[in-house]
Amino acid sequence: MLAYSAFLSTLLVYALASGGAVSNRTLVTISYRGNRLDIRHVPNMMAKVISASGGRAYALTQDDHECERCFAQDGMVYDLKAIGIQIVESKCSVGHSQILDYLRKAEDLLDIEFECEPDSEVSLVPNPLSHTAQTSHIITTKCNGGNSVLGTNDPASSCQRNLEVIRLGAAWEAVRSAGPELKDVILAIIDSGVDMTHPDLVNQFWRNPSDNSIGFNFITNSTNVADDNGHGTHCAGNAAAQTNNSIGIAGVANMDGSMPHVKLMILKFVDSYGSGLASDAMRALNFAVENGAALSSHSYGYAIPKKLLETGFKNAAAAGHVTIVSAGNNRARLEDDAHYPCSYAPEIPSMLCIAASTSDPTETVSLASFSNAATFIKVAAPGVYIYSTMPRGSYGYMSGTSMSTPTTAGVAALLATLGLKGQDITNIIINSRTTGIPNEFNLSDIGEVDTLKAVQMALKQVISFAASNSLRGYGR
Repeated sequence: MLAYSAFLSTLLVYALASGGAVSNRTLVTISYRGNRLDIRHVPNMMAKVISASGGRAYALTQDDHECERCFAQDGMVYDLKAIGIQIVESKCSVGHSQILDYLRKAEDLLDIEFECEPDSEVSLVPNPLSHTAQTSHIITTKCNGGNSVLGTNDPASSCQRNLEVIRLGAAWEAVRSAGPELKDVILAIIDSGVDMTHPDLVNQFWRNPSDNSIGFNFITNSTNVADDNGHGTHCAGNAAAQTNNSIGIAGVANMDGSMPHVKLMILKFVDSYGSGLASDAMRALNFAVENGAALSSHSYGYAIPKKLLETGFKNAAAAGHVTIVSAGNNRARLEDDAHYPCSYAPEIPSMLCIAASTSDPTETVSLASFSNAATFIKVAAPGVYIYSTMPRGSYGYMSGTSMSTPTTAGVAALLATLGLKGQDITNIIINSRTTGIPNEFNLSDIGEVDTLKAVQMALKQVISFAASNSLRGYGR
């Protein structure tokens, strides 16, 4: 099968700093006396105060009344309860500026606190490396025979030397030897969708108990998450393609192809042109948390900080959700040139921002030439010429921190199957990383993912916790 076209080998969703909002949606969060307040309750509260003042309080304008009519209409407000954000829909006849003015009046009258931001566009940026030489790659002739280091019979795993670098095969063997009872885990891929019939992915999907769907499409508001771009399918296969099924490649998270404990929840918000909305990224994150995903992989970003997106990620973390995000491909020092959501990571302990490292086990590991870096970025994973699933049942190469991110998300999901949760997962990945890898930024604290050491640390922690509970009499 031919690899997917080179022009689709684009990486990393990135917000256009100058593009402006492409929807009329407004993101908002309101608190009143320390509690979250639904924007739809504000008009009644305002009316009571104005009435009690005998009309001496603010006189509402026509725009204010239009805001109130908008809030009252069915389907005009998305309530993202799991992450504490609301979205006022673009079908309303008022925009961000009118809603902002209205909430400022409410702030004065009701003593509320609020954040209110317009929606913004996100887009794919060009591939940091040329893959022209790889686009005619045929797996039956160039990737064959499995991988003895990984212990996999997937023919194209011979082209996954990047997984040898992170000692994945030895980590799988350590889990098998320890024989723990593995937990079922849901990993959300928040991206451009997936090839829903790909033979290496079709058995790996989470199923929604209400309708048997594998996720949601926030562009069309449907359950059709077919990938018309390619990026999401590549990320999904990297994280958790079916392993040891004698087909294609091996995925990081599942070592047993016949009984995958990590299931992929596919959440599509990026379209065929590589564009999406920040509001839809938040809707996807909310869906993941509400529907039991322990972790999510985010290979996108934006240059301008968004307070409400930071709030969404923080609230997801507070619910125990782990987010793995990409560092970006601009060869930049992020203290000087921020890249979000990665740049939120110092404030969110269960968010891991992942840089890209080289992928050849026969060479000295270093930071990839295109990767961003920062003092707060502690972990890198292979991101150069990563071979994975592509649409139409094919396979192909991509490079970038977009690829490093689902690799690490797969490792994090593997740790979750051992019983780890939340910040315990991110702490172990950080604490088990290799010693500092060479980089042009002279940062000594960036290390590469070491899956074997991470698994060993996780098993020790899980066994110690179980023994402690046994001594206390728990679980009897």
